[in-house]
Amino acid sequence: MDNSIQQYAIGELLDGRYFYIPAYQRGYRWTEKQVDDLLRDLLCFANDSKMDEEFYCLQPIIVRPITNENKIKELFKSDSVEEQINKGVWEIIDGQQRLTSIFLLYKYLVSKKGWDAKTLKEEEDGRELYHILYATREDSTSFLEGLDLSVLSTNKEHKKNIDFFHMSNAFRYIDDWIKTEGKQINQRYKLGGSLDSVRNNLFSLLNGMRDTKSGSVQVLWYEIAEEKSKSSIKEFQKINTGKIRLTDAELVKGLFMLNKNFEQSSKFIKQSTLAIEWEFIENTLHANNFWYFLQKKGSDMQNRIDLLFSLIYKKHKLANINEDEWDEHLKNIDKILNDNREGAIFRYYYDKFEGRQGDELQEAVSHAWKEVMTIFRTLDDWFCTPATYNYIGLLSQCGEDISRLIAHYDAMAGDSTQEDFISYLKERIRFYLRGVKKDEEGNIVTTYKDRKNVYRVLLTLNIHLLNIQNSKLDSDSDVYKFPFDVLNTQDWDIEHIDSFHTNALKKDELKKEWIETAMMDRQDFLSEQEKDDISQMMETKNYDSIIGLLKKNAGEIEADEETKNSIGNLTLLDAATNRSYGNSLFCTKRRIIIDRIRQGVFVPIATQYIFSKFYDDRRTNLSAWTKDDMDAYQKYIAETLIEYLPENN
Repeated sequence: MDNSIQQYAIGELLDGRYFYIPAYQRGYRWTEKQVDDLLRDLLCFANDSKMDEEFYCLQPIIVRPITNENKIKELFKSDSVEEQINKGVWEIIDGQQRLTSIFLLYKYLVSKKGWDAKTLKEEEDGRELYHILYATREDSTSFLEGLDLSVLSTNKEHKKNIDFFHMSNAFRYIDDWIKTEGKQINQRYKLGGSLDSVRNNLFSLLNGMRDTKSGSVQVLWYEIAEEKSKSSIKEFQKINTGKIRLTDAELVKGLFMLNKNFEQSSKFIKQSTLAIEWEFIENTLHANNFWYFLQKKGSDMQNRIDLLFSLIYKKHKLANINEDEWDEHLKNIDKILNDNREGAIFRYYYDKFEGRQGDELQEAVSHAWKEVMTIFRTLDDWFCTPATYNYIGLLSQCGEDISRLIAHYDAMAGDSTQEDFISYLKERIRFYLRGVKKDEEGNIVTTYKDRKNVYRVLLTLNIHLLNIQNSKLDSDSDVYKFPFDVLNTQDWDIEHIDSFHTNALKKDELKKEWIETAMMDRQDFLSEQEKDDISQMMETKNYDSIIGLLKKNAGEIEADEETKNSIGNLTLLDAATNRSYGNSLFCTKRRIIIDRIRQGVFVPIATQYIFSKFYDDRRTNLSAWTKDDMDAYQKYIAETLIEYLPENN
């Protein structure tokens, strides 16, 4: 038997089945806060207006069936286990806290009705509360099934057992919560303050089946095949180490790869083909040069193929919605996807395949997989074309949701060209640069204080320059693709070209170090008199005067705060290069950057232009970054990026 995934309503689990909690798991430990969260969510969901068959989804339950009769006899310490075999026995690998909490709530609701097990069956169409057996607590089943508020108030035995103590505390808290918080919630929903109403709303919700119109509580039921070779302890450790949960990709893969999807024939798609293509997609997405043109700096996923399923889900949700409303819809979609209880992507595919058999099921699986491959090939096409790669990578770093681009691309007219899509990408870049400020003369006046917009402008400049170079070729070349993976790993940021920070050096050791570095680059430009003056000032430790002399010799001037923080004095640089030259003279920075380029370190093209004095038409002074240089550089940015920047504002 293969691993399988199903979606079950709690009402479907109320069939008297048995859950076994093995010894390697800790006992019941939910606190009042966790019980409160569950009760609040359930009652609010029960009271909310809902679409037909809408449901509240709990975290996945991971189980393994136990069918071996001798094993069941050993667990229940009985030779008569016919009932257990008929009802079904399941080892809980993950989810025992949730199952026990639901048991306590349902047990409380039944007890408040004054029903025994027989009455529950009669009144609720054969419902029977499931049974829980803790391996380390022989009396756990009888304790749970005998829970009653009156018994807890007189019998103090539960205080001697830590598991029973927590169970009884949760049971009592449910009663207190319904009388206080539950009553208030019902009143807010204008349903009155009747405690019976609160309890009945919760009871009806828990009894709901998957097709119950008034709603239900459902779980993802992840069933691991009963194999002797598989270790339940290892499965439990794998799932619970660091509280790692099953991702959408793992759950969806389970749906796609079920043997029943392929057992009739292979006329639609072979299982081996799907498996190979799945692996190819995962390998491609795990290449950082591919991943970081799609995802913002610093982002990642446990399973990167989750991105594809997310894109497909969002694309379908955006269908038939005007594009100017997409942003608001995407915010709501992200809330759903970020809520682990929803399992929205899994449910999206589960609903596609549920109830289908034979060729109909195979065709549904094949169609769904073709959509995955189509999305992947679209991304791959974008990756292979430098212009689209560069623009999409830029938009990703600005925070663009790639699903917007997918949805727009799919909706484009059949006769649309690559240039039409490029025009749309430029339009989206203009959207992200809308906060950049310009004066009446067209100069960019956004400064270092607005780091987000400065960063976007400088990144756009570098990417635009690469696209210009690539456009002059007869064919596309990867040489002109911006390395977004390097941007991520090297920790690039905005840096001052001329630091103007030497007056901030407080310690003599730092001043001496600065002077020694500067002397290496200015030695050949100092007069004999200046060298003598420096020697004398070194003896008297007059370091500030030496720094002033060297800066004057290099042509550097002190600048006001506005000039220092203008975009004409800012560039993108990796953290390692910036640390290597700190507050040095421009000529020192220039030497270090040229050395790093020779060593193969990637330096953005616009930064290379700066330290090559590209913006100094006269090439009169390679040693300093002057006010004229700043003005020329600032003017160049505004003119070069005119198609991306807003009008003067």
